Amino acid sequence: MTRMNYRIALLLAAIGCAMPFGGALPAFAQDAAAPASDNATPGDVTNSWIKVCGEDKASKKVICFIQRELRTETGQFLATAGVREVKDEGRKILLMQVPPGMLIQPGLRVQIDKNKQDAAKYTICFPNACFAELAIDDAFITSMKKGNSLVLTTLNQQGKGVSFPLSLSGFTAAYDGDPLDTAALQEQQKKLQDELQRKAKEAQQKLIDAQKQANEPAN
Repeated sequence: MTRMNYRIALLLAAIGCAMPFGGALPAFAQDAAAPASDNATPGDVTNSWIKVCGEDKASKKVICFIQRELRTETGQFLATAGVREVKDEGRKILLMQVPPGMLIQPGLRVQIDKNKQDAAKYTICFPNACFAELAIDDAFITSMKKGNSLVLTTLNQQGKGVSFPLSLSGFTAAYDGDPLDTAALQEQQKKLQDELQRKAKEAQQKLIDAQKQANEPAN
């Protein structure tokens, strides 16, 4: 499964079933990227907040999911955060995905800008991804709309904090706007995938050029 198809599947799974986020993903999680190193630095995120909605078959209620990914410039997965809510209900959940290899017991900390940190619990881990969730309310959504950055902080196996900052730019427009249809989502993800592949090729070519230059005899 490509990164593009993985993200679409993730979004559809989040709105298409009543079970918790983690429980819906065994088939998808195996395609997540490898764990990020402690000093992995996120590049300029080329994707944005995306909103999709669908009807839950069991409850017949409309469920919406507003999500953003964090990746490096070469496309390596770092983290994901998304708001899952049921239409006409006050219940909302912030769903998060981070690389594996983190300490489970301490959980994950969520912070908007310099506001207080909220503690989220991990719900499930797979070989290539761990999932956590946090019950949120309208006040939290308001903070996301006004904020600049949503920071997810977890502890690695050495007990060192690893933070994943996701820009909140575009969240308000996505949250208050109309959901994307599947065709539009696929087209948007294709553009993102093409851009990531272009950057990966550029990085590979730079490495090849640097190696050639290093092997050239000095004058």
